[in-house]
Amino acid sequence: MKHGVSTDEAAGRADAEAGNALIEFLGLALVLMIPTVYFLLGIFAVQSGTLAASAAAQQAVQLIQAAEDGVSATHVQRVATLTAADYGVAGEHLHLTVDCPRGCDEGSPAEVRVSVDVQLPLIPWVRNSSFVTVSSHATAWGGKYS
Repeated sequence: MKHGVSTDEAAGRADAEAGNALIEFLGLALVLMIPTVYFLLGIFAVQSGTLAASAAAQQAVQLIQAAEDGVSATHVQRVATLTAADYGVAGEHLHLTVDCPRGCDEGSPAEVRVSVDVQLPLIPWVRNSSFVTVSSHATAWGGKYS
């Protein structure tokens, strides 16, 4: 018994702390990993919304330019909605504006603006949980795609 600590006491302390490092490591990992993963999911949702807005605007303006007899607004909306669905964006989160100064006919200039309300990931029970709106626009000056 040197310095007031017996070998039995030292062995008892070592046994009392056995396994605590694993618990501390798991606790710290959960505290740090859950917010980090959720942050990354949020970034991925914004990226998906941005790509959906860009692709929907591009496809809608191409449809207007390629239509020989004009095109209806509902047809353009349907094409934009289907394009956005490829990126995981629901139709109710997509807003479309079409501007054709001389009519939406073949060869006339057209501008399409699309905005997407990006939803919070993994929280389906919260309605209208949009945390950012991204937008894109595409302009065609006339002519035909070939």
